[in-house]
Amino acid sequence: MFEFINNDDRGQVGIGTLIVFIAMVLVAAIAAGVLINTAGFLQSQAESTGEESTDLVSERIEVTSSVGIVGDANAGVLNETRLTVTGAPGADDIDLTDTTIQAVGPGGQENLVFTDRSFSVPDAGQDTVTIQQTIPADSSSIQVRLGEITDGSSITELTLRDTNAGQDVAVVDVSNLDQGEINEISLTSEITSSSTIVAKLDGTSTDSSSVAAQLVELPGVDASTLSAGSDEVKIQNTIRTDTTEIEVAYSTSDSTGSSDLVVYNADNGNKVLKTINIGSSSAVNTTTTVDLTGADISETDTITAQLDDDQDPGTTNLAVGEATTDVTAGLGINQVSKLNPGEFAVGSDGSFRTDPVLNGQEQFTILLNPASGAFYDTSDAEAFGESDSATLDIVSPAGAATQIELTAPDLFSKDGEAVRL
Repeated sequence: MFEFINNDDRGQVGIGTLIVFIAMVLVAAIAAGVLINTAGFLQSQAESTGEESTDLVSERIEVTSSVGIVGDANAGVLNETRLTVTGAPGADDIDLTDTTIQAVGPGGQENLVFTDRSFSVPDAGQDTVTIQQTIPADSSSIQVRLGEITDGSSITELTLRDTNAGQDVAVVDVSNLDQGEINEISLTSEITSSSTIVAKLDGTSTDSSSVAAQLVELPGVDASTLSAGSDEVKIQNTIRTDTTEIEVAYSTSDSTGSSDLVVYNADNGNKVLKTINIGSSSAVNTTTTVDLTGADISETDTITAQLDDDQDPGTTNLAVGEATTDVTAGLGINQVSKLNPGEFAVGSDGSFRTDPVLNGQEQFTILLNPASGAFYDTSDAEAFGESDSATLDIVSPAGAATQIELTAPDLFSKDGEAVRL
């Protein structure tokens, strides 16, 4: 009639409740851990996505001007395209060496990458290789263009050989090279000014055309041969087209009263490149370095130095001690006309920059070759010129793209003029 509950029954009920409670706590803890981890992951992903989105907006390269330099007005073509660029407001440092340009023009579509030097590397046919036409003697690498390798070809290696020294300076597996493209081959042996480099593909019987390595160093001038008080000038024998300075030696006397040393371009309307006041007192075997930063010098020019009170070398009153030297053809390694397809350079003060980084309000000039790649119209074999148009997408290292349209005027007036594109 009556039911009695002993203490043992009560203990069993308490343990069951405790087990359920602990299980609920564990489940809640695990769920909370999962939620916390998920929230942390989502936060990290959101921050990363936000930073990337911000970079795509802010790390942008802005083009402030675009001009073309007329090469031949009669032919209606340009020989240089210049884009002045700066970083967008609020952008961090932008490394132009990691920037790419996607170009669509009369010659089709191509991607351009940065280079700090321009060597002419001729097109290569199938199963052939061509080599850069100028090789500075202090080079640690050489550019070659490898043609398309045909099916069934036995070509496996590319060899660069110094025929004067009788040794190989590089041997590369062809499978590691880009076919139909320019490849940079690192040298395993040093070359000298007397080297003659040839390239050969194994499986072929002929080498590429020989290319004599040429000195990059600017040779100085020997002032010891000048006579004291003789009013003589001597200028270094070799001048690179991308040079920023040259050496000039002179000796003067009191009798002439020469006070100026004038360096000018005899093949460019006697354009004065630099005038230095040296005083009217006599000088003996004096050597000076003349800064030619930004000077417009081409391979066919003749540079002249003279002593004169008259700073106009075009007058009939030519100075005493006139000395001339030819600019050495082929040493202009910083020439826009030698930029190959798929290359762009960044110019500054008449030379190519090796490490251009946009920061703050700093500006640089991107240089493009209108007679190369996407800009060269293969249908009429002409460089980018009158009435031609092209589209450029400049992509920063962060992936931010800036698109610009280049359209040349319908008519050019004269050689060397700058036209807005």
